[in-house]
Amino acid sequence: MVIVQSVCRTQDITSNITSATDTTNYLVQSEPTLNSNDTDYKSSDDYSADDYFSSLAFRNNTIDEYQYSFHRNTLAPIQLSHESEKKINGLNVTSFQMIDGTYWRDKSELNYGKLFISFCAIAAADLIAYQYASEVWYKDETTGFHTLDFNKDMKKWQYMDKMGHFTTSFFVSDLTSKLYRWSGISGTSSVWYGALTGWLWMLQIEISDGFMKNWGFSWGDLLANTIGSGYFVLQQFNYELLGGITPKFSYKVSTAKKNGDYVIPPESFIQDYEGMTFWLTVNIHHYIPEKWKEGYPEWLAPLGIAFGYSAKDLAGNLWTGKKEFFIGMDIDIRKIPILDDWGLFRFIKSELNFIRLPLPTIRISQSGVWYGFYF
Repeated sequence: MVIVQSVCRTQDITSNITSATDTTNYLVQSEPTLNSNDTDYKSSDDYSADDYFSSLAFRNNTIDEYQYSFHRNTLAPIQLSHESEKKINGLNVTSFQMIDGTYWRDKSELNYGKLFISFCAIAAADLIAYQYASEVWYKDETTGFHTLDFNKDMKKWQYMDKMGHFTTSFFVSDLTSKLYRWSGISGTSSVWYGALTGWLWMLQIEISDGFMKNWGFSWGDLLANTIGSGYFVLQQFNYELLGGITPKFSYKVSTAKKNGDYVIPPESFIQDYEGMTFWLTVNIHHYIPEKWKEGYPEWLAPLGIAFGYSAKDLAGNLWTGKKEFFIGMDIDIRKIPILDDWGLFRFIKSELNFIRLPLPTIRISQSGVWYGFYF
């Protein structure tokens, strides 16, 4: 209820934070003319070359002098609102969308119907996920609330569980922030509320663990959760620097699970640590200079590099295990130019982008070097 009330009364935390957008593939060609009574916007003469492209479509894009002077009279920045979206709908409105299909507003303009749907979706997903976790984890004996020794806890599972907490916290923060923006919450506030939601989502799991006799509240997990939500915030407010670096996940049923080697047989893939691989991917197109992008083939824009981490031989003893490292190709699904005029499809692509696809990969482990297609 506290979060609901806070969101309903949301105001901009600050108007000076750089918003997070990657629109290098979706530059506006022309902007429909809006009457002065339709929405408030400044004349192009009120903007300098440094802040001219402060509209949604050009946030974080570097512009050169030619681009600035050539488009000066046709792309006056406007503040998006539900009303202005309706007026320009069908007239290149997709140019104002972020790469995930949502809109970055300078100020909140809530659509209470969408906000209600968003909260219902978050609550339902949380209930289903928690019920699922209860069936998998919380069957054992309970006891009074207790915590785990930090040093011992950090030595388990070769950090695989901590990587899982980081990735999940980032994912939930990112997903819920999109829902908040879709509901009309300002871009800046959506980031903070999304990060808070992701962090609280994971905190409830830690609190539940604290009452389990064979588990316990993990300060290491809490740290990983905080880093995951924290990285999401840093990425959104420093998109030029971090926007091309995305956590991803891949999974296939491990040999240990197939052969029944686990001391405690996993009832779900979330317990099959040997089958998981966690990735940090880097999109090359995001970091090349703007002038180079003019001659950069569009079909190369989604390609990048993936750095992965996994561990094996954990099934018999969670305190041991062998680390594995990966380097391979990656595809940023968001940059594949398919159905980009449809905001919902942009959103779907942004969610699927968290899965690292089977692609050529080099694996480095104690047993040697292997290469091939890896998922």
